[in-house]
Amino acid sequence: MKYLNVARKYGARISAATVGASLLFTAQSSHAFIDVTGAVDTITTDGTAAITAVGGALIALAAVAVVFKWVKGSIFS
Repeated sequence: MKYLNVARKYGARISAATVGASLLFTAQSSHAFIDVTGAVDTITTDGTAAITAVGGALIALAAVAVVFKWVKGSIFS
């Protein structure tokens, strides 16, 4: 009897989740593919340049902070 009560309580949730997941996967596979190669190439090219610029700026900022700390330590110690 306990098993039947648990099955009644959670059975609807499990079956709803199973149906939802199957509908999700069916819906995804029914859509046509969109050509995104141009957008991906643009993001890859421009993104690499932007990340390189930001990385260089962070390294320069870290170098300035180290030099500032070194000068401050030389003056006040």
